[in-house]
Amino acid sequence: MQSFIAKLEKLLMPLANVVSSNRYLLCMRDSFSTLLPFIIVGSIFGIFNWVVFEPTGTILGPNGLNLGAAITGLSGDAYMSSGFVGVCQKIQGLCGAVVNVTFGVFSLLLATIFGYRLAKMWKSEEPLLGAAVSLVSYLLITPHTVQTLVEIVETGTTEAAVIGAFPMSYFGASAVLTSIIVTSFVTYAFVKLSLNPKLIIKLPDSVPSAVSKSFAVIIPTFIVLFLVTLLQSILKWAGAGALNDILYAILQAPLMNFSQGLGFALLYQFLIWFFWWFGIHGHNVTAVIQNMVYFPAQLANQTGEANYIFSNGFFESTLCFVLALPISIFLVSKREDWRAVAKLATPAMLFNIQEPLAFGIPIVLNPLLLIPYILSPLVNTVLGMILIQLGIVPIFKYVVPWTMPLFFGGLVGTGSIMGGLYQVLCLAIDIVIFIPFVIAANSSAPVEVEEVK
Repeated sequence: MQSFIAKLEKLLMPLANVVSSNRYLLCMRDSFSTLLPFIIVGSIFGIFNWVVFEPTGTILGPNGLNLGAAITGLSGDAYMSSGFVGVCQKIQGLCGAVVNVTFGVFSLLLATIFGYRLAKMWKSEEPLLGAAVSLVSYLLITPHTVQTLVEIVETGTTEAAVIGAFPMSYFGASAVLTSIIVTSFVTYAFVKLSLNPKLIIKLPDSVPSAVSKSFAVIIPTFIVLFLVTLLQSILKWAGAGALNDILYAILQAPLMNFSQGLGFALLYQFLIWFFWWFGIHGHNVTAVIQNMVYFPAQLANQTGEANYIFSNGFFESTLCFVLALPISIFLVSKREDWRAVAKLATPAMLFNIQEPLAFGIPIVLNPLLLIPYILSPLVNTVLGMILIQLGIVPIFKYVVPWTMPLFFGGLVGTGSIMGGLYQVLCLAIDIVIFIPFVIAANSSAPVEVEEVK
């Protein structure tokens, strides 16, 4: 077994190190992390909108806790026409505005933040200008007109018309891939051009520094924006549609559909925890998959554009499976070293922080715990898919912090108590999976390592 582990480590460690330390992927990961406050705040207002203040929802509605009837003493049409429902709907409108803004312009925000981080990575002297060029380029590549119906007052009829406006659909979850691709090419071109001394406009030293730096990148900015405009014009003249529509049809839509297959979801889970078992941050290695497909799926669920089973929130709900190990240790382990580590690590595990347990037991490179450590999240994935397909558990619609404790993460993420119960059921199954291996560990003694002098 040790020989097998050594061979796997020799094969996988270089690959994992390359992926997890790739500067471009790190910039992408950090850009998504920067936008998490907007996503979480938007999710909180989404919960207020669709769960707390929805007159027919989980809390106020007759099919939920029915608190609306308890508060007003009314039911049926009388309840729906009451002033209480009217106030709730007004609050929903305010909450919905926050949701529409935070999620509706996610790709636009991503273009700005990602452009800044890429410009900084590629050693731009003015990374903020790189972000601005990325933002402007993304707006240029987006259609500038919207088809709508206009009412003719004189005749009382409506006619189709084209008005100048940006379609919001190009700024939301469906445009994440377009945002990443456009930002990458545009920022790279801008930085490389701006570092070319032949393209820099130099002003006298007496000119203020801010003005001098702005003039220095006029030519690179002109070249980049001209090329972007030319591309958009060619697509328009050819009748090919918007770049986002093309990329979505060719790349993102097939990727999204493929990622919703059980096989791909299980492979994704396997890779995460297999790399973790080697002591490598599995989520960093697989971050490109998460950012390309499962994070957009989460945003699409949040905005109501789609109902994806496998999303970022779904997989984060399975993080609590590691809590099954300390519980199993408390139940059946006779090893004092494991029990001592479990006592110290459990408080962190309540918030899905597994490092004390992973390196304290350790789970890392421990052949005895390899099978339950990888099998548990795979079983949770299959169980979650079945329960969602049967309509027992809703989809994971709302973004919650990954540190949300057991039950509450599923409750808030789905907006239903069934989401929390799903997590509890997963934990119970995971404990059953871990117990035989914890019992087997009772017959093995802790390895003493001789101190090197």
